[in-house]
Amino acid sequence: MIDDIQEKLRFAEKNVIRDSFERKNLSYSVFREEDKGGRLLKIVNNVKDSGIVYVRNRRKCREVSEFLSKNNIKSTYYHAGLEQRIRERRQEEWMKDKKQVIVATNAFGMGIDKPGVRFVVHYDLPDSLEAYFQEAGRAGRDGKRAYAVLLYEEADIRNSKQNLSIAYPDPEVVRSVYTALGNYFQIPVGSGKDQQFDFDLQDFSTRYRMNSASAYSALKLLEKEGHIILGSDLESPSKIMFEIDHNELYTFQVENPGYDTFIKLILRSYGGIFSDFVKINEKELAKRANTTEDKIIKALWKLDKLRLLTYIPMTTSPQLVLTQGRIDSKSMRLSKENYSDRKKAAMKRMQAVLDYIQSANHCRSQILLKYFGEKDAGRCGRCDVCLDRNKINVSELEFSKVLEKIKPALKERPQALNELLFIAKEFPEDKVINVIMWLVDNEKVDVNEDQLYSWRKQFKLML
Repeated sequence: MIDDIQEKLRFAEKNVIRDSFERKNLSYSVFREEDKGGRLLKIVNNVKDSGIVYVRNRRKCREVSEFLSKNNIKSTYYHAGLEQRIRERRQEEWMKDKKQVIVATNAFGMGIDKPGVRFVVHYDLPDSLEAYFQEAGRAGRDGKRAYAVLLYEEADIRNSKQNLSIAYPDPEVVRSVYTALGNYFQIPVGSGKDQQFDFDLQDFSTRYRMNSASAYSALKLLEKEGHIILGSDLESPSKIMFEIDHNELYTFQVENPGYDTFIKLILRSYGGIFSDFVKINEKELAKRANTTEDKIIKALWKLDKLRLLTYIPMTTSPQLVLTQGRIDSKSMRLSKENYSDRKKAAMKRMQAVLDYIQSANHCRSQILLKYFGEKDAGRCGRCDVCLDRNKINVSELEFSKVLEKIKPALKERPQALNELLFIAKEFPEDKVINVIMWLVDNEKVDVNEDQLYSWRKQFKLML
């Protein structure tokens, strides 16, 4: 990669100045946790200062933020689906410590340089170690001790394979989506070049009984192959949500009677509006109020400006353009660079994440640094693995030597404790037992009812 960059920049001589990726003040931890919410509360309450919680999707942003708020943590959430002014407002609240925690998707973080972030928690598995390292690195930029915590459960590992399958559907699925697209717009084979259509992904997916996420991935592959251009805007009706509670709203209505009738109209028309964004219809509201749609929109913007509610107006329908005439799907081929090469690279990135979380006998910092090319880094002494290893009174060298002896035997077949002690007989028995018990406690080794020890298999992505 570095050589490629220098070649493209036409360096006369290779010249690389490399600094270490090591963050000496950052403590990495991974927890396999069924009760992620409970663990998150412990982290937030113990660290107390400002933090970021990264989640995988927009729905979970709101859910985790509401969970924290219900447990007396000042929290807000941030994702790309929010309007820019709302994102800016929430980012500012967090930057100025009006909110302790911001729950966000990976849309949050670029350009953020808040020095006093004490913790970054990944509530879901990141897509790659590159993404994880960058996001976790937003903690402790002031040089003081900070914590990067990754939480996972077994379901997350299973979902990794499913997410990759959705992102890279089988070629037959891509062909079926292309065929359905032609039928959806009633385009004969050989026709349709440069035609533009309004496109509703949800309606398309429902009509042809497809998973919408898988259909979208297939459409993006068709776009890479040059068959279509897919607009990025998503169709969405107008939405509103009150930013204050019932009591504060009632006080406002009493003090500002001019707004009372309109607020009552909203409350009568829509439920659940204090806890979530609710879809609204400005024309319908205008009809009920016997006024114009423009006046309803102006009134909503006034309430938004007063920060009583957040108003998100309707977005336009996305556009789909056929860049070439429709072809027979049987003759369609997906190029190696757009499909198999990208899929293999995605699998490799995800496997690196799985190896990172499932490794219980290597320093977290060492794993990350080795991934980025620093192969001679020492143990950090402060990650969860190092802290746990320090308790067993076995040096790094002793641990590695014992492991070299017993791991091949455990992988070959289940072994009794006395067999393992014999295999590592050149080491003191108490140290060998400590290593074995540590491996059991950290779920690297399983023990059956007959007290036979066996190496636990790691999850591998096999698509």
